Amino acid sequence: MKAAVSEAATLPVGAIVLLSDGADNAGGIDQETTAEIRRYRIPVHTIGFGREQMRTDVEITDVQVPARTLADSKLSALVTYRHAGFAGKKAKLTVRDGGKVLATRDITFKEDRGSGTESIVFSAGVAGAKVLKVSVDPVEGEENRDNNAITRLVNVEDRKARILYMEGEPRWEMKFIRRALEEDRTLDLVSILRTTQNKIYRQGIANPKEHEDGFPATVDELFGYQGLIIGTVEVGYFTPAQRELIKQFVDRRGGGVLFLGGRQSFTEGGWHKSELAEILPVSLVDRKGTFHREPATVELTPQGRDSLITRLVESPDQNLTRWKGMPTLVDYQETGAPKPGAVVLAEFSPTSKGKHPFLVMQNYGRGRVAMLNGSTWRWQMGQDSKDQTHEMFWQQLVRWMVNDVYGRVTVNTPKQVYSDEQKVQIRSEIRDTTYQPLTEATVEAKILGPAGIVDAVTLQPDPLTPGVFTGEWVAEKPGSYLAEVIGKRGTEDVGRDVVTFHREDGVAENFRAEQNRELLDKISSQTGGRYFPAAEASKLQKEIAYSEAGITVRETRDLWDMPAFFLLLVLLRSAEWLLRRKWGVV
Repeated sequence: MKAAVSEAATLPVGAIVLLSDGADNAGGIDQETTAEIRRYRIPVHTIGFGREQMRTDVEITDVQVPARTLADSKLSALVTYRHAGFAGKKAKLTVRDGGKVLATRDITFKEDRGSGTESIVFSAGVAGAKVLKVSVDPVEGEENRDNNAITRLVNVEDRKARILYMEGEPRWEMKFIRRALEEDRTLDLVSILRTTQNKIYRQGIANPKEHEDGFPATVDELFGYQGLIIGTVEVGYFTPAQRELIKQFVDRRGGGVLFLGGRQSFTEGGWHKSELAEILPVSLVDRKGTFHREPATVELTPQGRDSLITRLVESPDQNLTRWKGMPTLVDYQETGAPKPGAVVLAEFSPTSKGKHPFLVMQNYGRGRVAMLNGSTWRWQMGQDSKDQTHEMFWQQLVRWMVNDVYGRVTVNTPKQVYSDEQKVQIRSEIRDTTYQPLTEATVEAKILGPAGIVDAVTLQPDPLTPGVFTGEWVAEKPGSYLAEVIGKRGTEDVGRDVVTFHREDGVAENFRAEQNRELLDKISSQTGGRYFPAAEASKLQKEIAYSEAGITVRETRDLWDMPAFFLLLVLLRSAEWLLRRKWGVV
């Protein structure tokens, strides 16, 4: 349309006629394009083809799933669909990795025509790039079965996330947390236990020198971790420099921090008066006596019902029941009201004091912060020895903390799957050793693809965002691609990261197959034209007249070929000379 309008701009064109079903695959027509067409003052009349609504159809419109995750993680695919003509009928929603079925669940179409959203939980499995197919099995009588499935790509990473656990006193909670996390092969747990005021006990250290002076005091020591757990420790145990490190670990490093309730936690340990109160997901109360050794029951909130962190059983309803049957807490901590940006996944209820936040979390800066306001060790001791509830909960919680925490180089693409598109935008963030944006860097993306494709593209600095480098690459062939981005500062290797994406052809035309009258109406109305159904196309001729475009034609001639203009100029020049003589100027 832009090309047609541009070519017709110098011609006496009455209108442009667009014949289409309006099923645009390139993301719609933006305001800039519409304004450019209007500027040429050429109306665009649209003629729409095809049915405006399918009679019987089920179409998956979108699937949201993380682009990357740790091995063996539990993932949730959020599936959006629309349907017509199947009120009261059921269909099966399935997630497949190649020919392997990862998960299935039944969905019911409650209305004759409408849309819906369903989540389906599955395991990411072993490391590797997974091409997932999310589909709804065809329903009998469905007109279009080619829009029942969408492909998504998940990069399951083979890496270990390092977690530092700082505990202020020996207690059962630490023992069972360590036991639960040590069973997870994707987590590497290091712990520091203060046994007396001047002694510490270290576990999981890489060498005898590691943390021999206690909690890290430098960026290099602390920022080497992806997650941090702080148990019952008074805030005064940490120096001002260490408290600032903890804050920057979340804000600048983008790490995950979990605070645990206890005798010296939160208000009892003076945290409400420190600079670290800012990163906590609740506003701490300013009074003593917030720690209680009393039983309390735990119950999920609506947000916790749908969260993967608290998903112990796949069925949301059965999961709620499972949580209600969990052993009671032996102690709990009162904190305060959640902050506006925080999410409460679970609440605890003492015998007669109402409900209080138990598991609360929020994003802070580039990282995540969570609070757990009670001891959970009875979830292990109070159940069958073979029960894995306690281990499952802690592994899912800590994986959430560290899943999106990476090194100094990170890379991503806007989409996981490119349907009938070739241009791929690559975006990378580069940071120095203190995780400040690094502007003086050389960044290159090395790309591997199907049929032996090997290529490289140099990413350029984004002028608006320090430390961000972007580039564009054309994926000519369908298939799965891997791009490894390498950042360098002079001869120093800053780091590297990997992103995967998938390209497919002949897919977009299967979706939104009915006429998109809304888009055709928008094009015609905003350019001064009209929309016509195909059956009324004969009325178009009455609407077309000469537009204002192209009426003026520029013609250049020599002056002596136009004697009238030439004589006029001579007379003007002569009159000027006579006036000057009369006034005595010449």
